[in-house]
Amino acid sequence: MKTQTNIILTILIIFCSCQRAKNKGKELIEKSKTEIADVSKKAWKKSVNFAFNSFSSTENVTLKDIYSDEIIPEMDEIKSVQINFPPNFYSCYFRYKTDKAGIIKFLSELKTIQPEISDSEIKKSDGNELKKNLEFIEREMPDFKKEISFFYNIENIEKIEFYRCNKYPNANYLAIDVDKGIVYHLIEKYWN
Repeated sequence: MKTQTNIILTILIIFCSCQRAKNKGKELIEKSKTEIADVSKKAWKKSVNFAFNSFSSTENVTLKDIYSDEIIPEMDEIKSVQINFPPNFYSCYFRYKTDKAGIIKFLSELKTIQPEISDSEIKKSDGNELKKNLEFIEREMPDFKKEISFFYNIENIEKIEFYRCNKYPNANYLAIDVDKGIVYHLIEKYWN
């Protein structure tokens, strides 16, 4: 009987050890899969960022370049830069001095080819769109930050108002320095 008990105990120990080894093996396989997936994601992100940054460029731009068929309000244009992204998208950064009511009227009256997805008039906003855009540039395209450094002045303005007016194919975001009458205007081409 003692021999049989020893055999049963030995079989149980071997069985338990095999189960633990099998479980440990599964655990190691899952951990390896996760690590491989993480490395693959990082490599993919780096290659996409490299390609995105390599094929992006900047150029000078005016509001007339974007809205060639419109009557642009009178303004003293101080600075402007367009960042071109593949495949054929852009963000335009403008800083100019103009009449607040005039630029609001201009944006509200812009024509659009898709009114069902466009704003009918300009709306006040909290400025999150502008902040997210600048954070994206800092995080993903830091080489372009110096090109639009003038636009980062909005972070230091005490009395500021934010507006947005999306008129397909462009989204317009404004930050207006109320005291100085300076408008910071971001135009982004819609990403369909």
